[in-house]
Amino acid sequence: MRIPLSERLNRISRWLERQNDRPVIGFTLGSYYPLHRYRDGARRIPNGLVAPEDIHVADYLDETDRLFELHEAAGGDLIFSAAPFWGLPWVEASLGCGVLADHAVGSTRATPPPGFAQNPAVPEFSEKNPWVAKMLEFIPALVEHSAGRYPVGVTLMRGVADLLSALYGGQNFVLRMIDEPEEVASVVTALTRYWIAFGRCLLERLPLFHGGTGSFMFSLWCPGKMIWTQEDASALLSPTLYEKFIYPADCEIARAFDSTAMHLHPSRFIPVPQLMSTETSIIELHIDHDGPRAETLEKHYRAILAGKPLLIWGDVTEADLDFVLSRLPIQGLAVNIVVSSVEEAQRTWERCARSFAGRSLALPPPGAFL
Repeated sequence: MRIPLSERLNRISRWLERQNDRPVIGFTLGSYYPLHRYRDGARRIPNGLVAPEDIHVADYLDETDRLFELHEAAGGDLIFSAAPFWGLPWVEASLGCGVLADHAVGSTRATPPPGFAQNPAVPEFSEKNPWVAKMLEFIPALVEHSAGRYPVGVTLMRGVADLLSALYGGQNFVLRMIDEPEEVASVVTALTRYWIAFGRCLLERLPLFHGGTGSFMFSLWCPGKMIWTQEDASALLSPTLYEKFIYPADCEIARAFDSTAMHLHPSRFIPVPQLMSTETSIIELHIDHDGPRAETLEKHYRAILAGKPLLIWGDVTEADLDFVLSRLPIQGLAVNIVVSSVEEAQRTWERCARSFAGRSLALPPPGAFL
């Protein structure tokens, strides 16, 4: 199941072109809550308010090696990527939001800047911003430490709807869209410009890995320069509000980069039809532990696969996996499955092989590349 890197690069390239001859299958081993996943690296992050000086880049280097080795032991088609620690809301923090850590939950969250709702001003992007400077500090250290074994890729960058939610607070941005549409439109324009500048600053410093870019927790790789975004807060919007305020920003961001991947959760509103008309390169539709199962999401999967590569990632149950592998089109389909151990990854790979036994194209037998 340990597939050579050259084969993985080739298979992912064909998947991106929707020319793959079988689904791309990979694994995330362990918790995907970042403070738990990087327990040693994040040990000096305090509970509660976090400042840039609480982040010590050297703490994350050996932890990154450990996660790389776990990824390789789990096997599969995907490619581990290091990144500036993605357990922090870097963009929100650089915009002036507070950052609160909760080690019990395993994650951090942003709090609105004081007075933003009364004076909604978006700052100009600056590499001298303390949070931006700290994020950039990771890159040369990780590049030297990786010694070419794995890519150093992009980190967490939440999209414009998520930034509005962070800046205005919770659901207040939705009410603001209704009550002060011109104000929100102006903020969206400024945030889109800021997001693109942040992303370009990050990508300019990332070395290519075999001609491409890695993608932090998703374990994907893409030729050229790739950026990741997400629109979790779009779940709170109606199609009309999304199309008026967020869709233009998503279009502009997708046009600004060689390749753009979009992370979505299957919530009340999922903007798949809208995103299919953008230049977004990849759509990742998460499976949440307590969310809709794969069978319920079939229409969204098929809509994506009709025109773009789809990554299904998250708490994929055996029933979800069986459904996905037996019912969905092969071309453009990738699945990243959260597992608790290398042994579970091996059993899941075997299940994938059995699921494809009756189809014309199959996974290699378990252990074929050991």
